[in-house]
Amino acid sequence: MRAVPLTLAVLLLVSAVAGSGPALAPNGPPQQVAQGPSPDAALTPAAPDSTPALGASGASGPPNAQLSGPSGPSERLINVLAVPDGEATRSTLETEYVELGSGLGFSADVTDVRLRTESVIERVDATETREARQRYLLQAVSGVEQRVVALRSRQRQAFTAYGQGELPPRQLLYELALIDAEARELEERRSRLQTLARSTSGFSISASRFGNIELELNTLTGPVRGYAAAVLRGEATAGRFFVQTGSNSVALAVIRDGTYVREVYRGSLRGENSNSFSLAEAVNATEQAYPTVADLRLRDDTLGNPDSDSARVTIEHRRGRLVAFVDSGSKRVFQEYQYRPIDQVVTRSPASATRDAMTLTAHRTYPGGPVRLQLNSTETGEPIDAQITVGPAGGRSTVVGQTGPDGSLWTLAPNGSYQVTAIDGSAVVILSVQPTSTPAVYGTRNESNGTGTATPERSA
Repeated sequence: MRAVPLTLAVLLLVSAVAGSGPALAPNGPPQQVAQGPSPDAALTPAAPDSTPALGASGASGPPNAQLSGPSGPSERLINVLAVPDGEATRSTLETEYVELGSGLGFSADVTDVRLRTESVIERVDATETREARQRYLLQAVSGVEQRVVALRSRQRQAFTAYGQGELPPRQLLYELALIDAEARELEERRSRLQTLARSTSGFSISASRFGNIELELNTLTGPVRGYAAAVLRGEATAGRFFVQTGSNSVALAVIRDGTYVREVYRGSLRGENSNSFSLAEAVNATEQAYPTVADLRLRDDTLGNPDSDSARVTIEHRRGRLVAFVDSGSKRVFQEYQYRPIDQVVTRSPASATRDAMTLTAHRTYPGGPVRLQLNSTETGEPIDAQITVGPAGGRSTVVGQTGPDGSLWTLAPNGSYQVTAIDGSAVVILSVQPTSTPAVYGTRNESNGTGTATPERSA
């Protein structure tokens, strides 16, 4: 089975930079556990700003992998953080390419940040007096904090420009990938500065200050934008990306190596003032937002302290992995990363069309979610390997791939109604599809009751 994600804003990043290698992080997608946790299984959550080892875009799984109809926790929909309907500012459907110049420019920008880190560390190391060393350390830590503020502002400006049509989809993803890369370099700088501070006699910078910087940098990174950065550096193969923005929000998704990867940031869910809160409260807020994940939990991990602006909760579960960031002011999840093997994805209400002895079925999902398209012969029931196009009703369609020998193809559902066409020689079948409602954590209309209840589903 092959998987080719089609996006609300579909961005095909083709790196022309020489060389190919593994994606950003060594941590692969979460292992699938069918019978529950092993008693000696170790907790090994991926770093929140890391990308699972994302390889080729092909995704495999049995044709009946997606389930329909709620039953136990293993068959219920998993909630997602989403940009509310009334907040979404722009949706596009297009394919973009990154030229050689873009990749080289990206690498140069990242190298500049890395060189600045080396310069800062060298300056601290080269000091001859304890007083100067302390002064340089404080300046360097403050410099990282100022860059966090600057990157947050830059990200919001990118959301606004994209929403107003001033920034093309490709450039938005480039900006987010660059912010991700700089945030990762700044985290390396923060870590080394913390080590230097600890080794400086008679001087200390609070661990909570370093911890808060770490968490804030985490929220400027993500597995999807991190993968886009890997493509730009020539370290990963091309990919198509789902992109949607709000006034201070973004939703990104990609299907890579048989795993649906999603990241969402909603700045509007952050409180204006930080309050002291415990890690237990952060876990409770996450469980309320994602009840199915809580029911399927195998193990979890937390990061934060009472003085942090946010806390990070990582939950490994039977159908994937969730990383949630909870704001200390609002006590709500404002950012998520989700990793879900596509053969563990649950959908509702399949829609089908028949013509020219072919039956085309879409196992529907919400906008930006993974949808499986299945093509079979109406005469024999055998799968058909054919070309598939997807596009807006009455608009221009895009070829998203072949169904393969099992007649199945995974892609990402666009926003709004769309048309799927299967073409096998002179035989053609066309299917109109309406995405299902998003199982949004806080509703689809900027509501927040903490229950994670999805709005009623629309029919096909």
